[in-house]
Amino acid sequence: MAADIGQIGEQLTALVRAKTGDSDARVEDVTPLPGHAGFGYSFTLQRTTTGGPSGKLVLRVAPEGVRIAGPADVVRQAKIMASLAGTDVAVPPIIWYGDEAEFFGRPYFVDGFVDGFKLADVTLPRQEAQRLARIAIATLAALHRVDWKARHDAWGEPSPLSEEMKRLDHLLDRPTLDPATVARAPELREKLRATIPQTPRIGCVHGDFQWSNILFNDGRVVALIDWEIALCGPTLLDLGWLCLFNDRDSWMGREVVTTAPLTPDEIVAAYAECAGVAVSTDEVRWFRAFSGFRFGVITCFNLMLHRRGKRHDPEWERIGLSAPRLFERGLELLG
Repeated sequence: MAADIGQIGEQLTALVRAKTGDSDARVEDVTPLPGHAGFGYSFTLQRTTTGGPSGKLVLRVAPEGVRIAGPADVVRQAKIMASLAGTDVAVPPIIWYGDEAEFFGRPYFVDGFVDGFKLADVTLPRQEAQRLARIAIATLAALHRVDWKARHDAWGEPSPLSEEMKRLDHLLDRPTLDPATVARAPELREKLRATIPQTPRIGCVHGDFQWSNILFNDGRVVALIDWEIALCGPTLLDLGWLCLFNDRDSWMGREVVTTAPLTPDEIVAAYAECAGVAVSTDEVRWFRAFSGFRFGVITCFNLMLHRRGKRHDPEWERIGLSAPRLFERGLELLG
């Protein structure tokens, strides 16, 4: 790890000197950060010239040896976050991004470090946790109001639900998956396809909107983070996803959902009030069922990779216990 940190420090030094024009700029305190779709480091930029960025910053680089697409496309993530500057959606400030080979040999971005805490990491009085949760939901509604057409270059074309279903087909239709874990997934898939919403509201979608990806400070949201699977698409994808991770009936074992300040019904009510638009109960239930199906399929796939020695992560053994229940819960929601 020390050698890797040293190399990253040297590469960062070359980057910041090239970008700032300060030949004496220094990089200090390089520290690895958690993350699944790339490599992240916090660091401190010391400048000898005034103006421009300095202080604590964050570097994210794409993983080595993978195709630069989807969650590994860190430049796309940077463009998406940059497109939200000046809106009511708080994001880390993007400073630099690019794919110049001379720095890291792969795409990267640098953003400002945002000091904050996650609801998933702290213990608060229930009333305060609920208040912050509602503030986060207001931020979600603000994201969905953002004019995606004006930000087409960053977000791209809307992704239809049929394409989202096809992507999951690619993961589910594999003979190497454990049949006991897959359970009623095919049955839920067919019911989802038969009842798919025809005219969902389209907008900017975070894709992984849950308490662990929201930073709070001073009683407000200071940043939404982890835009790895953001897309332009049906906005209720985010609402269904948030409901999933606050629905204890979807999981085996209470330790899976450790932070649930609001029930799914309370989340939907708060969102409808903030969004100022009618929210169809039937559509919400569909997107909740789809979210359970989506996470259940991802669980089946990752558990298979772990068991076959392709991607060691024993945490999926624990999460995998809930996969059959996720599919059952989806069928319950669809009626």
